[in-house]
Amino acid sequence: MRTLLIAFLLVIAFACKKDSLNNDRSEELSGWIPMQEGNRWLYKVDSIAYNRNTSIPDTFSFELLEMVDTVYADNIDEQVARIKIVTRKDSLDFWHFRKMYYAKTTHDYYERVEENLRYLKISFPPAEDFLWNLNSRNNLPPAMLSYSNLFEPYHGTYIKSDTTLSVVGKEISNALEKYKYLEVYGKGIGLMYRENTEMLNQGGNWDGYKRIQKLVYAD
Repeated sequence: MRTLLIAFLLVIAFACKKDSLNNDRSEELSGWIPMQEGNRWLYKVDSIAYNRNTSIPDTFSFELLEMVDTVYADNIDEQVARIKIVTRKDSLDFWHFRKMYYAKTTHDYYERVEENLRYLKISFPPAEDFLWNLNSRNNLPPAMLSYSNLFEPYHGTYIKSDTTLSVVGKEISNALEKYKYLEVYGKGIGLMYRENTEMLNQGGNWDGYKRIQKLVYAD
């Protein structure tokens, strides 16, 4: 009888501890990516475009500004942010509208909807060995993501953070294909760094792109 009572109390204690951990994690998640009207993120973008019909790639550099335009409740009463993207060549150029996208952060995930495609960008709670599918909510082929360098400082952009999450995909680099997916999120800041590479060798020439996006300013 005494053994059963001790076991029962341990189960209750574990359940309470688990609930406490879940609450802590949900608070951490809500603090990673600001979603208030007026939030802004300015990025410097360097892009290289490869074309199978030429051996010389095209290079582009520009500034990209994301702004939370509106925050509203969706049909399940969860907060959704409508975010506007504008770009310009440099500080002497005018801003040009590029597109809108939608983002949602809940206790368990961060998702982003672009051109009617829903992407599962972050899945919580964070753990080094945890895997999830970026395309689990659309019809694209699976793209598995995982965490790397959890809660480590990151100084690779103009803004620095002492606590970050790095989200990575399986990196491929061989004579036929190159692929890289890396996003770094700073706590209380949002996306700080993004690197995407998708390239295929077509008849001896590469076809695809490589793009690096670095955070310059956030408020």
